Amino acid sequence: MPAPARPFAAYLIAALLVAAGVGALWFLRADLPVLERLDRASLDFQTQWRAHVAPAAQPGLVVLAIDDASMRRFGGFVPDRHTIAAAVTALHAAQARLVALDILLPAPSTPDQDAELAQALRAAGNVMLPYALVAGPAPRPGAAGASAAASPPDDPGAAVLASAFLRWGDERAAGAVAMKPTQLLAPLPLFADAALATGHVSTPSEADGSLPYDLPALPYDGEVYASMALRIAAAAAGAAWPAADARLGREVVAAPLRVPLDARSRQWIDYYGPAGTFATVSLVDLLDGRVAPERLRGRVVLVGATALGAGDHLPTPFDASLPGVERLATVVDNILSGRVLREPFWGGPAELLAMLALPLLAALLIARWPMRQALPALAATGLLLVGAAQWLFVAQLVVVSLAWPLLALALGSFVALALRSAFESAQRRRALADLQASERRYALVAQGANDGMWDWDLTAGRVYFSPRWLELMGLDEAPNIDAWTLPLEPPARLAFDEALAEHLAGRSQQFHHVLAFREGGVERWLLARGVATRDAAGRALRMAGSLTDISEQQRLQRQLSHDALHDRLTGLPNRAAFMERLRQAYAAPRVEVGVVLVDIDDFRALNESSGTQLADAVLRELGQRLATRGNGPAQTVARLAADRFALLFIAPLLPTGVDAARTAAWARARFDTPFELGEATLALSGSAGWAHSTQRLETPDELLAAAEMALAHAKSHARGQLHYYDPAEQLVENSRRWLREHIDRGLADGQFRLFYQPLVRLADRKLLGFEALIRWPHPERGMVMPGDFIPFAEESGQIVPLGRWTLREAARQLVAWDALGFEGEIAVNLSGKQFSDDDLGAEAAAVLAILAERKIAARRIKLEVTESMAMANPQATAQALQDLAAQGFKISIDDFGTGYSSLAYLHRFPFDTLKIDRSFVIRLGAGREAVEIVRTIVGLALALDKQVLAEGVEQESQAKLLQELGVHVGQGWLFAKALPATEAEALICKALSGT
Repeated sequence: MPAPARPFAAYLIAALLVAAGVGALWFLRADLPVLERLDRASLDFQTQWRAHVAPAAQPGLVVLAIDDASMRRFGGFVPDRHTIAAAVTALHAAQARLVALDILLPAPSTPDQDAELAQALRAAGNVMLPYALVAGPAPRPGAAGASAAASPPDDPGAAVLASAFLRWGDERAAGAVAMKPTQLLAPLPLFADAALATGHVSTPSEADGSLPYDLPALPYDGEVYASMALRIAAAAAGAAWPAADARLGREVVAAPLRVPLDARSRQWIDYYGPAGTFATVSLVDLLDGRVAPERLRGRVVLVGATALGAGDHLPTPFDASLPGVERLATVVDNILSGRVLREPFWGGPAELLAMLALPLLAALLIARWPMRQALPALAATGLLLVGAAQWLFVAQLVVVSLAWPLLALALGSFVALALRSAFESAQRRRALADLQASERRYALVAQGANDGMWDWDLTAGRVYFSPRWLELMGLDEAPNIDAWTLPLEPPARLAFDEALAEHLAGRSQQFHHVLAFREGGVERWLLARGVATRDAAGRALRMAGSLTDISEQQRLQRQLSHDALHDRLTGLPNRAAFMERLRQAYAAPRVEVGVVLVDIDDFRALNESSGTQLADAVLRELGQRLATRGNGPAQTVARLAADRFALLFIAPLLPTGVDAARTAAWARARFDTPFELGEATLALSGSAGWAHSTQRLETPDELLAAAEMALAHAKSHARGQLHYYDPAEQLVENSRRWLREHIDRGLADGQFRLFYQPLVRLADRKLLGFEALIRWPHPERGMVMPGDFIPFAEESGQIVPLGRWTLREAARQLVAWDALGFEGEIAVNLSGKQFSDDDLGAEAAAVLAILAERKIAARRIKLEVTESMAMANPQATAQALQDLAAQGFKISIDDFGTGYSSLAYLHRFPFDTLKIDRSFVIRLGAGREAVEIVRTIVGLALALDKQVLAEGVEQESQAKLLQELGVHVGQGWLFAKALPATEAEALICKALSGT
């Protein structure tokens, strides 16, 4: 099971501690050989996994072995100088390309033999000799053993110095080299001078005696000396030794050879296989003439001891005792074939990152995942890393040690598993404690719940029923399981047996059955519950459970179910029940249905004046009167809302347009008789509206909505009315609903636009300003004219936000035109709703703020109010207009002469312009009456020193006559129709240019 997430911090801390501990050991490994051996073990594993490979150097390498046969022939591990000279001569005769002696020659022998060997070396001209750099107080024997011990000379000699690098760098890296020599054990100068070259064969061994690396460049006494292997490879490759360059801590370059070094200037050896991997020739066979010259011609021959007792053997990944001369051959082949192992620059950081990440990964997976997923995932992670490292090793010769990261992964996993085990043990202890507490709690709850308990052992056929169980079932005893069905009727017994069999067969997770029976004439309900335990095959062995008395809950549920469909006050069906019966009626084929809605007139006033108790009595009485027709399939009476009742009847309509029972008229007539309620007698009236499904009302909702519309129409006319649904009213209502929804949406979406009709001075036709007129270009219905939506907006109150938008938009447009040089005014119509329902003072302040952007005077906004609107509440209107005028706005009285104004109030209005209605302008040519009315209005305006504007000017004759009558300004199609803002702007530009 997954470990709890709660203690994850503990996992995290443990992982970090593991990473820190492994990281600390990783940093100390260079100083502790035991720890460094872990890296070597990793490298040995990778080498063994790769398996054997064949040498690949060109020219090929041959080992001339001083083997057991040679040792028996010559009587020792190191042949005498005469034998070595004979071997050199034979190799020279076989035309070997290069000969390297893995034998230290620091001490003299007999003069004759030394001279013979020196002569052989000089004659061959291709022989290389080793020397030793010793780190310690005493010299160690040479690679294959020295002929005699001797103290190193003070001067290494010119021949040995010639093996040193002429070019080398990075003195700081010299201090990190893996070996610090204190002595130099050189060959006799006689031999060194006769040799082709010399090289050191010194490398410190590991604790187990292994030599996993070579030292191609070893500093000593201010010089950097080349290894024997490097000198052999350089000579075999034809490298120019004076140009060789030792870059300590990085690489050695002896073109065309390049040997990578690690930070301690080590060359890691890529071992190929066990002893005998290289071609080998016995010294005895060579001297006895049993070796064909072809085997040696053009080859590099390395001469050294291979006999088991020689002492110059070391362990490798493939062999527990590899001769030192074969190790030398391996290093030479590595250099010549370019198969030198290297540690990448990113290896150390990658190891550190892995040592940190892997314990964290182990902690995360073990803490969060199930064990069957976490452990395989961690194993897969380790295998993936090993596989990647092995691919780098085989394909790229790159050594990335996974010993420490895998150790971190193993330790991190172990610690995380230990923590998880500890947490799960604690969790199990808590679970056991909780279980015990739960058992005690359940026993207490069962006692407190007063439930009956039962336990049935199916295998033994025994059953236990508690005393409370017997009491609930009304039994004195219960000998077997059949006691469950004793008080039940046969159908109920069958249902119980089937439910019990279903659970015993495993087809239900829990047994849950309600027993219903009568006891002493009272209905009882008992809830039987239980669960079976099963064997491995799924067979029920034991079943136990409880028995609960739910009689009271069932009675309450019945009451709730009844209340959900009935009105508590009247006992009639409620709206939900009524709609269900209406849907059932519609579902029946070829059934004609009618709905009558009845509403008490002024019921709210009755409720407020007489109190809720009397109002409730009225509702109960009305419900009883309406219910006298009965509630059944053909007739349903319901209470839908506070004082609204509904009657559903199923009957066709007669040719007279009513049903035979005249249900609607009958329902409304229930108000004809006064309501006798105790000492109170109330004469009430009610309105009724009704509709019938034959009016193409195809759904219950449509029928009820139609009846509600008919009722609303009845109540809107007079008290006590009866109205039959007219589909034409639906069209009007749909239009009103559409306007109600879309006006607000149009304002929000920016659908409305202002058009501007020019105001022209009649004397010279100069453009004085514009009247802003709202238009509605609807995206679906096209242009909706003001006459189609303004009256409804006035009625619904939506004219207030429309007027607010119009006023501000006109102000913004004036600001824009002012920037063009326009100096005229814009007139905006105000609605009466804005005076009563809106804060005109706040709106005026908003307009002034807009005008302030260009310091435009408020007088350039003219606010128009109709005469009839002003006279609806003259005192309030006069005060509001005076406040607006005080802020600088101009006021215009629109449609003057068409209302019911009193001249007594006219002087109270602070207006600037009287606007003559277009109805008078149109009739100017029809007779003297219109002319005299206009003359009177003009005279009144001139007497009050006000401007006069005539709207609806469509003919030139009308304009001339109006000018003669003293009208100052004209507006109408003669000059221009209402223009979009862009066209009005073009007209302004034209007027400003004088064209």
